[in-house]
Amino acid sequence: MLALRVAARRGFASLREIAGEQDASLLYEPKFVDSREFPEYNTINVRIQGYDFGPLEKFQSYIHQTAKRFGFNVVDSYACSAQTHRAITYKPHSTVGEAEMELSVYDRVVRLDAVSAPRLSLLTQILQAHIPVGVTLTVKEHEKADEDYRYIPDLLLKEKQTELKALDDPNVRRNLGWE
Repeated sequence: MLALRVAARRGFASLREIAGEQDASLLYEPKFVDSREFPEYNTINVRIQGYDFGPLEKFQSYIHQTAKRFGFNVVDSYACSAQTHRAITYKPHSTVGEAEMELSVYDRVVRLDAVSAPRLSLLTQILQAHIPVGVTLTVKEHEKADEDYRYIPDLLLKEKQTELKALDDPNVRRNLGWE
């Protein structure tokens, strides 16, 4: 103690003055700055398809809840129209059909936003581990075609739109007596 007073009188800096103020959180462990940067996907579609819509809807809600637990922003979660396929079973060793069936493939989509790449790989591994039997899982980036696939086309509306475009043709207008 006496030495510090003597040092202060002589004009020397004390050890505390030289070291400066220290952060108490760094007393036992040093601070490490994580400089890694991970790519982020803008919008991801998690699409599931299956022949039975009961387990499909249950799994869709599981995907939705799991994505929220991971901290992902669930933008949209919706069903697409069912696709119908015809299946024929044949008699043994012939080309004669024995039975004919209509199979419906149901489709559900969960759309996620601002997803980091490492967390997405963890999510897909968890989903693959819990996927029900008969359900297929597809994870991909969102495209314009995915948005178009969502909606059922209105054929009557498209037919009327082509009629209106045809009315711009001078030959059609002349045949109708408009010109």
